[in-house]
Amino acid sequence: HTQYMGLFYDDGPTHQCAVWFWEIVESFTTELKSRLLRFVTGTSGVPAGGFGNLNADEQGRISYFTLNGRSRADQMYPTSYTCFNRLNLPLYDTKAEMLKMLKLCIQMENVGFDME
Repeated sequence: HTQYMGLFYDDGPTHQCAVWFWEIVESFTTELKSRLLRFVTGTSGVPAGGFGNLNADEQGRISYFTLNGRSRADQMYPTSYTCFNRLNLPLYDTKAEMLKMLKLCIQMENVGFDME
């Protein structure tokens, strides 16, 4: 239930960075997987109907988990659009670098806007 766009569009799950991403996710603890899911979707749990039922929009359409491959020239760190369940993932040169940057982003405690 994953869509691939941007620089991942042509190769999809066989793109080297997409392969590294899924290998990293598989190696994560339950806590890190939960944090990644929250970073990308805004929620730390999988919907009752499964991963294929992530956040339907107002018209009842499903917004699938999406990996968007980005150039390192455009961005250095992973970013996300939680409304679209989209992870914007730069094309890193090594799996170790991707792991480091993903962990850095998902382990930050506070994200979003805050008003006092």
